[in-house]
Amino acid sequence: MGLFSEAVEIQLNASERAVVFRSIEGMGGHQQFLSEIIERVDPAGGLVLEDDELQKVARYAYRYGSGGYQDRFKSILAAARRAGWSQS
Repeated sequence: MGLFSEAVEIQLNASERAVVFRSIEGMGGHQQFLSEIIERVDPAGGLVLEDDELQKVARYAYRYGSGGYQDRFKSILAAARRAGWSQS
């Protein structure tokens, strides 16, 4: 978490949780970061991420090609945008 970053409380809905919580295969950067996020989701789908973490989610969602992990990060971004977060 960033030292001067603003925390954003988001709520993953059932369909977003279904996408985010699919099994993770491999040990790369996307997988590690996603695993760290998943560990922080509460049972009701609540999650707090810092702005700098959401910036990283956005990079992973849109700047590194296409695939299953990008869809997971896009689901997290959708929840963050509903909570009022916007990429600076």
